[in-house]
Amino acid sequence: MTDTDKSRIAVLFGGRNSDNFRSCQQIKDVIPALLSRNFEVQAFGLTLESSWVSFSDLDAVMEAVNLEAFELSDESAEKIKGTELSIFPPQEFISFDAVYPLVIGFPGADGSLAGLFESLGVRVIGSDSIGSAIASDKSTTKLLLEAVDIATPAHVVIPDKAWRRDALSNVARAASLKLPIIVKPARGTNGVGITLVKSPHGMKDAIGIARRFDGRFLAEEYYKNARHFECGVLEDSERRNYISAILETKTVDGEIFNYVTRTDPAKYYQEIVTDLPEDTVALIKELAEKVFEATKISGYLQVEFLLTDEGQVLVLEANAHPYVGRDGSFAKVWLAAGLEYEDIIYAAVMEAIRRPVGLL
Repeated sequence: MTDTDKSRIAVLFGGRNSDNFRSCQQIKDVIPALLSRNFEVQAFGLTLESSWVSFSDLDAVMEAVNLEAFELSDESAEKIKGTELSIFPPQEFISFDAVYPLVIGFPGADGSLAGLFESLGVRVIGSDSIGSAIASDKSTTKLLLEAVDIATPAHVVIPDKAWRRDALSNVARAASLKLPIIVKPARGTNGVGITLVKSPHGMKDAIGIARRFDGRFLAEEYYKNARHFECGVLEDSERRNYISAILETKTVDGEIFNYVTRTDPAKYYQEIVTDLPEDTVALIKELAEKVFEATKISGYLQVEFLLTDEGQVLVLEANAHPYVGRDGSFAKVWLAAGLEYEDIIYAAVMEAIRRPVGLL
């Protein structure tokens, strides 16, 4: 690529959800990586109040996101030099070769933003609307995986309609799993709304917490002492899939890996796995690719697994829009696989640019 044929990339960050902060953090790494590969970059934002933001001064954006605890709100956006707010998506999006939607969580990473750009004929870096929608909904993901004989934790899905119609009978359905169980929102991210329920008395509060983030929630079997792994899939511009190294997350004192734990570095640590038998490593990597295909993902995917005491490998979740900052687990598994950080971002961009516009 020469200076005369630079691809123009729009980077969208922020979001109207609890992951706004994390979205802002990752662009500190993503934008420099794009610039290092000679892409022309412009930043856009989506605030906590749902305003669209156009930024004309990239240096001012980078200075702002490096402030401690920066979140993109209407107020913080207006303090950034070269900012224009609107209630509508900026028309400039259609002039870019691709948009990199770095909004994490619901709403935004659930396919709604990808669908918006697809309707405008703009390429999306990362998964398209259908893959994003499937992966963002844990209940839908589990249904698809079970259809192709991929094992997931035993669970019960409680839709919002069913809950509002008869809450008591649905509490009984959730409690039908052997206690303790995990209660979580169907479209939660970063561990929000996840509670470990050890007795029937804790069920009501756990469900109330989950329903703050999504009307539909899951009750899921808790596997004590299970090991928690992550593995990535990266698709190149020739539609070939590459599988990363495997990372393990360990919590202190056996706590569950929810929002409270994830936001306190003293409560967990992560390391690249080196002690698994070769057949288990091969199985995890094989399942990661199968999940990628089953959930209709394009671009890249982060897959979470449990390895139970009995040696069973279960797919816990699939994340089509993981945190992609250099310090995150998604980057770590690819760095361990031998890629440079800039290679990860470059591969995602080139796959999108060479992908036909629309659903695959």
